[in-house]
Amino acid sequence: MKKHNGFTLIEVTIAVSILFSTIVILLPLISLLQTERQVLSDRRMIAYKLHDELQPYLWGVNSDLPSHFEKKIESKTVQFSMVTITESSLLKGCAKWNNAKQTKEVFCLFGKP
Repeated sequence: MKKHNGFTLIEVTIAVSILFSTIVILLPLISLLQTERQVLSDRRMIAYKLHDELQPYLWGVNSDLPSHFEKKIESKTVQFSMVTITESSLLKGCAKWNNAKQTKEVFCLFGKP
């Protein structure tokens, strides 16, 4: 029988390099997906809150326009602003915040009082 110890070492080296290559590719992808998931979750939650904050202005319960205020939503400071667009008689409500990627994001909703 001949010894084939070098062949086994080459197999292990190739297997380890494939494993490390896979890890190096997958870790940034998983991190990016998690960040994007957080951005979308925050956007959805803030849109719901903006909708709820806009309702009293649409129904005429609160008519102090323009209105600007801040609220904390899951440790994020969100700036809300409600204004009337005079040429179309629409009410515009906007929310501004810094998302998980530390970029400024704005989401607006319009309504007819």
